[in-house]
Amino acid sequence: MSAWEALGVLASRWEPLARRLPPSAHRELAALLARIREEAPGGPDAEELAERAVAAVLGALPEDEALGLRKETGPSRLAGSPGREAGGFDAGDLCMLVIDGNPMVGPVLGPVRERLLGAPALSEDEAARGGARPAGRAMLVLTDPRGQRRYPAFQFDPRGRPWEVVLRVNSLLGSAEDPWGTADWWLSEHVWWGRPPSELPGTGQDAALWAAGLDAAGLGEGD
Repeated sequence: MSAWEALGVLASRWEPLARRLPPSAHRELAALLARIREEAPGGPDAEELAERAVAAVLGALPEDEALGLRKETGPSRLAGSPGREAGGFDAGDLCMLVIDGNPMVGPVLGPVRERLLGAPALSEDEAARGGARPAGRAMLVLTDPRGQRRYPAFQFDPRGRPWEVVLRVNSLLGSAEDPWGTADWWLSEHVWWGRPPSELPGTGQDAALWAAGLDAAGLGEGD
């Protein structure tokens, strides 16, 4: 198994592994993965960095756990390239988990991430010009596979300013704690309208959007 495939295995096991690694190992791994992310897949240093990242994790784990992972990943000296070999996880998934804290990885959540990121969005600079930063924690922000922050465009009026009703519903849905779940609510077809709620800001349906947000948060009438 190549080092790239081994990083995919680590990504597939990351939740329990993260609890076992000391902070120093987390920092070392994050620094190596940041360099891997900057390298072209076939870059001259990429394979060595991948080897070092695998070693940083295995070297910091308790001996019995590290031994089990070594048996699973096998020798990581073989040259390879990034790919989805470990149950649908790859090195890019590990980068998102460790560097960005982005849980939307792997064969199940990865396609959801790509669907949500496929919606029109503003870059951080574009959003800042419209006042996104002052909106604070209520502004919905998604992180792409390169670690770039993306602001779904439905949050902004034609002048580039955040819609007040969107900020209110974002806060209700917990966009700071669960940005992907919040984005999925906005961008998926809603039973009340037969279309996504993201199409409604600016159409005079603020009260209905607020009511739908209350219902989604379990705070509507009868809940």
